[in-house]
Amino acid sequence: MTRKHLFVMAFALAMSGCTTLDQLTGHGVVTQRTSGFDNATLVEASPNALANVDGTWTEPLELGARWSSATPDSVALVVGWSPGVAGTLVFSDTRAFFINIDGKISQYSAGQPTSRAGSGAGAPSSDRLYGMNEIVIPYSVLEQMVAAKACRIRVQTSNGYKDFDFTRAHASGGKPTAIVAINELIAKVAALRNKT
Repeated sequence: MTRKHLFVMAFALAMSGCTTLDQLTGHGVVTQRTSGFDNATLVEASPNALANVDGTWTEPLELGARWSSATPDSVALVVGWSPGVAGTLVFSDTRAFFINIDGKISQYSAGQPTSRAGSGAGAPSSDRLYGMNEIVIPYSVLEQMVAAKACRIRVQTSNGYKDFDFTRAHASGGKPTAIVAINELIAKVAALRNKT
């Protein structure tokens, strides 16, 4: 086997490993369940990383989504800030959330921030802290975000703002970003809506 073949095989293995590792740690996993509160069907995409606007690396922001058949025309975006150096939260309060879909900008407010200990996506553990917020947006806006040629997200916090490229499906190195799981969530919701 030549060096070129070995390189191609190693690269392919590394690419598949990023997706598998994310799923093993609970990042970008889509689940469907029935609510114990109101028997609504819930479809959730656990938070996963977003690429910076250059796409060269991922930022500490993780984005997921939660849809409920009880409120089918809206969706909660779950915004989680993973810890920085020394396990401290880089940002813990999302004050405003801006979405730029192909040049059309809209703004949404975030709920009260919470902090959670977890090993990933809010899973119980004590080795990692998350600052979490939820932003409720119309479901049609989420569909537009996924279908857009260019969708940027700006998150305003007490420390300033950060911009992210939502449409980039993979950061450098092949790590899947939030849009991959959110696309899967939209497909599951479409299948549920077609059943009724």
